[in-house]
Amino acid sequence: MHTSVAPAVETEQLTVRYGKLTAVDRLDLTARPGEILGLLGPNGAGKTSVIRALTTIVPVASGSATIAGHQLSDPRAVRASIGVLPESNGYPGAQNAPAYLRYYGQLFGLDRSEAERRAQRLLQQMSLGGNDNPVGTFSRGMRQRLGLARALINEPAVLFLDEPTLGLDPAGQSDILAQLTRAAVEDHTCVILCSHLLDEVERVCDRVAIMDHASIVATGTVDDVIANAGVGGRGRVRVAPEAISAATAALGDCPAVLSTSFDNTRPGDLDIDLAATAHPARQVLSALLAAGIEPRAFDLQGARLSDAFLALTTNETPT
Repeated sequence: MHTSVAPAVETEQLTVRYGKLTAVDRLDLTARPGEILGLLGPNGAGKTSVIRALTTIVPVASGSATIAGHQLSDPRAVRASIGVLPESNGYPGAQNAPAYLRYYGQLFGLDRSEAERRAQRLLQQMSLGGNDNPVGTFSRGMRQRLGLARALINEPAVLFLDEPTLGLDPAGQSDILAQLTRAAVEDHTCVILCSHLLDEVERVCDRVAIMDHASIVATGTVDDVIANAGVGGRGRVRVAPEAISAATAALGDCPAVLSTSFDNTRPGDLDIDLAATAHPARQVLSALLAAGIEPRAFDLQGARLSDAFLALTTNETPT
């Protein structure tokens, strides 16, 4: 178990270049042991280049990084301290799962008996115990669980995951996310999670860092990032169909409401875009009641991480 209070990952002005293209520009990032950090951004923002640099796959142009107390200038020590599950991970189709994990355990210097012990424990943990069928017969979800087991075989201090639930059904996604949470909580492993699935990031990440155009544009808890992005929420109010015009007028004067639109398929329903303001639901309800309109249904949602993400990033990628 990793109990050090020092950061598990720390970068200072980390820069990665491919020729004239700057993929990561002076990145400052910190992640603690036992923390799940979501590394987010549109395609081309630099997320994968960050992971490749921190896992010693590509060199850095300038700046520095420490992984589990080891500088990137000591790649053997860094690699011994990390686990990695890339987005596109290959598997030997003819090999079975125990042999696959045992092989990787021995690559990390474990003797055969210890590699076997860890392999069996991880297979049970990933609901793959007792399965001696070739890996080529595994479903995508089974392969992802096997890949996560491989990434954990050396009991890493830092676990890097790039789209680990992509293409999985909801049950498979939940399995993977549960294992990530277990690794962080029980083993005090630092997890760096790259994902485009923002709902799952909201569920499991302690903090997020959003990248755009090779730089971090926001970092903090999900709530902090949403608040600092200055985005509102949305919702729906149902009133009597004959009260639609009055409700639209009342909400048009409400500071918490940016715009309203009505749904022709459901007479009496108003869709509402909310401003980034305190207590928007209270303001909306007060405006309706003051106009003598009693809502039949009232469902307002605050801003989500996806709203903040869209507000903080652009559709343009570096060229």
